[in-house]
Amino acid sequence: MANVMSTTKLAELLTTSEPYKSMCIRILNNQLVLGADPFQPNYVIDFSDESIRPYSSENLAQNVSLSAPPVREHYNIQTKGSRRSGKYWFEINNRREECGSLKELLAAGLRAIEHTRPGTLEKLSHIKPRSKRIVARDPKQLFEKDHLVKPYSEPLDGEWWYGTNNSDPETSSWLERACSLAELKWNVDFKTSLTTSLTLSDF
Repeated sequence: MANVMSTTKLAELLTTSEPYKSMCIRILNNQLVLGADPFQPNYVIDFSDESIRPYSSENLAQNVSLSAPPVREHYNIQTKGSRRSGKYWFEINNRREECGSLKELLAAGLRAIEHTRPGTLEKLSHIKPRSKRIVARDPKQLFEKDHLVKPYSEPLDGEWWYGTNNSDPETSSWLERACSLAELKWNVDFKTSLTTSLTLSDF
């Protein structure tokens, strides 16, 4: 694991992960973790690939990168020794990932689709039904109402941000729209534990 990073790159990552200037930094397992409460961090800066990702104690321990690693690491595919479980999951090209929350399902699903079909997030960022879009390079572009930006936006990777205040039907609809833009067949190439009859025009 690399332990050297340029000050310019570190400053760039800190600015990207912390636009509101309200977080503290803590060193944990040779990585920098950030959060308003340093003992309950929200994000981690990984020196191994110079990336930012949402903090997860499990992912930190496994040193899993969400930027662009090999497919098996990127999707956190279950192996015989992995017994992670949850009510949420998705499958892409017959590879399943289980997620611990609805928010994690949306983020991991979007990253998996982008990894499979690069350029999908760019297309998705132009979709804005009603008052919000789901991904943007600038978190301020996610919502029309400024007070929603800080509590409901998180980094998806080092370049993209996503909105986190989504219901089950909204999450399913956003993932279905992403699949459509990526030319992946919904419920064939990409499947999820969520089911919904709503479309993006409904919210």
